[in-house]
Amino acid sequence: MSKRRLVLLAIILPILCLLRWHPWSADMSDLGIYYAGARGLVNGQDIYTAHLTYYPHIGLGFTYPPFAALVFSPFAIGLPFARTLVTIASALSLLVIGWATAKKLGWSTGVLIAWAALLFEPVQSTFRQGQINLVLLAMLMVDLLGLIPRRYRGILVGVATGIKLTPGIFIVFLLITKRYREALVANLTTALTMVIAFLVSPTSTIDFWTKYIFDPSRVGPPHYFSNQSLRGALVRLTGDSPAWLLAAIIVAVTGLYVARRLHERGLGFEAVVVTGFTGLAVSPISWTNHWVWAIPAAALAWQNRGKLRSLRTAFSATWITIFLIGLPWWMPFGNDRELHYTAVQSVLVNSYLLCALALVAFGYRLNSEARIRYTCRLRS
Repeated sequence: MSKRRLVLLAIILPILCLLRWHPWSADMSDLGIYYAGARGLVNGQDIYTAHLTYYPHIGLGFTYPPFAALVFSPFAIGLPFARTLVTIASALSLLVIGWATAKKLGWSTGVLIAWAALLFEPVQSTFRQGQINLVLLAMLMVDLLGLIPRRYRGILVGVATGIKLTPGIFIVFLLITKRYREALVANLTTALTMVIAFLVSPTSTIDFWTKYIFDPSRVGPPHYFSNQSLRGALVRLTGDSPAWLLAAIIVAVTGLYVARRLHERGLGFEAVVVTGFTGLAVSPISWTNHWVWAIPAAALAWQNRGKLRSLRTAFSATWITIFLIGLPWWMPFGNDRELHYTAVQSVLVNSYLLCALALVAFGYRLNSEARIRYTCRLRS
């Protein structure tokens, strides 16, 4: 495809997103929570109770660190403006994600990856709910994949962690892969976001780190089908108990081990994707719209597909299809029906989590193949 056509497609994509999700009149419930937090910050109120004034019908309050409310402060201009702004930001981030993925895989179709990503359920849910997942993913990918100058690496990881905390797993990833300077920069940046938040809103900052961060009820019921984390799966199967932490630790250690080995074999892109899915699996809450890591992972699955009638091709096709159709959404949900699934429904409703675990296993397989190739080169 010619460069002119690719540029045209890149220009059209944000316009299409605006027309498809019409943010000026859409509901975008999650964006409403961001808006309420931003209004509370701008008006000097408690950002964690501001939803009762500015967005009371949603029933959920702001759950991110106070620094996030500061980043979202332009949203206080008004809901239509906030919805439009986040839609454009997500569309542009999608182009960055496509570019970064194509660059690391040696493809020349970054724009086409961005267009294809619009078909994935997590991407559609992110746009529909006004989430910031694509923005965070773009920040993390350009930083972790070394697509920004070396002296700035770690900053975007730190900012992303300051906004949502869960990207903090990548600071651990930087440490175990001996990228100590980037890990230090990320840590210092995260600390700086906390200091800035405290200077702007000291009361809300203290309340978050001493009270709200320990209140699981603020994010919604963990058994809700959309929570595709280990905790969500185990709550639906056995009820809520601290036992899920043991499973999370095992998966976290395994996933980070595989990521480190991949990084050592020169498979940096694969290592970052495995870490992203590990983080989603072990987080207490991972709604389906959080799983936008499926974009680079699907490209990776396609890159490593086998022959047409091979087991690897079947695995790649099945993995991609699950995120295309949003398989968990096909199950009955709401009114605690999640607590009464049959065995088959339990497997299907946890399909995103199972894909994450399969991806970690696939990463281990890639590491083994890379080790074999390396040994063969040494012997030749």
